[in-house]
Amino acid sequence: MMPYKVTEPVDIQHLQQVIDTLETEISERERASTALALRNAELQGELQRRLVESESFNRVLVSLLQKTVLDQILDIVCAEAQSLIGATGSAVLLLTDQAWLEVKHRLGKPLTTVERIPVAGSLAGQVVRKGEAVRLNDLPPVEQAQVYQWPSELTALLALPLHVNGGIIGVLDVVNKAGGFTEEDVRVMSVFANQAAMAIEHARLQQQAEQLAVLEERQRLARELHDSVTQSLYSVNLYANAAALALAAGKKEVTTGYLAELQETAQEGMRDMRLLIFQLHPPVLEAEGLVAALQTRLASVEDRAGLQTQFRVEGERRLPIAIEEDLYWIAQEALNNVRKHAVAQHVIVSLRFTTSMVRLAVVDDGVGFDLLAVRTEGRGTGGLRSIAERTARLGGRLTHESKPGEGTRLTVEVKL
Repeated sequence: MMPYKVTEPVDIQHLQQVIDTLETEISERERASTALALRNAELQGELQRRLVESESFNRVLVSLLQKTVLDQILDIVCAEAQSLIGATGSAVLLLTDQAWLEVKHRLGKPLTTVERIPVAGSLAGQVVRKGEAVRLNDLPPVEQAQVYQWPSELTALLALPLHVNGGIIGVLDVVNKAGGFTEEDVRVMSVFANQAAMAIEHARLQQQAEQLAVLEERQRLARELHDSVTQSLYSVNLYANAAALALAAGKKEVTTGYLAELQETAQEGMRDMRLLIFQLHPPVLEAEGLVAALQTRLASVEDRAGLQTQFRVEGERRLPIAIEEDLYWIAQEALNNVRKHAVAQHVIVSLRFTTSMVRLAVVDDGVGFDLLAVRTEGRGTGGLRSIAERTARLGGRLTHESKPGEGTRLTVEVKL
């Protein structure tokens, strides 16, 4: 085997240049690889932070949607606001009018020392007027307390507007994060504040609707008190006076007739009063449930009024109290209609529970009525309208079956 021989001289300088170029390329690739690894680590960290943030938002949203009481919503908002960015205190301020913000809830430390803050001349008012977040870090405690009426322990504050439907309903504050609040905190809390604002407004609207429903119920009972019991008392007074005059004139038979009318009128007034008292406070509904409440109602009102009643229950179980309340008032309104208008001898109330729905039915053998005529003429539709409104609020289905002389069947079915 012939040994290898270099037939041409080696260019050492050129070879060194090639080696230097290769080393430079390797070094650049190593730097690029390192930079890419760092960037990937940054992206991974950012992705992880966004994932945690998203999970937190979802958890908060689910918690808020499960609650309908305003105080519960506000407590969740304050607690989660602190947890999201590591603050130690929080507060929700809501506009009571265009001039004042009221502190509706506060949590953690330090706590704001006031109950109301003017929109004019305050930092919270600036957030409302401009619709933008305000971030304060490392300001002297005394100056911050003077500006925002917080205690001297305040070291950092982030105030965010609560936006709903293009308007602002209040301000969310978070305070005293170690190291102060960052621009990233502003971004995260702005998203959270928008979610919180929708939940707060929903709870407020529901609270207002419930208050309006209570007011309407009171007004209805006041009208019934005037139309029934007051009229009965007036009639009792007339019959008593007439009986006294007849007795003075020696008209014994006439006096007896007036006294009989007086007794019947007084008994009717007592029945009406008993009904109104029961409507004002059905004591067993919350404690024992819908079935017990309807049993008590039938025994206390219909049975004493001389109606023959039947109560049928299938698959009895407790439902959320809000559903039970609406179903109870629907049944009560239907029974009131039977007593007042049906001239019935018998009434049957039935409840059927399944895993997916509940069905309430009230059936009487009274005079019935023409549904189309009643709706067209608008006579006596107040009770039907109230039943329809409550059924709609439950997301249920209402059916009414009635013909003159053939009684009436009302059915309400609610999916669970």
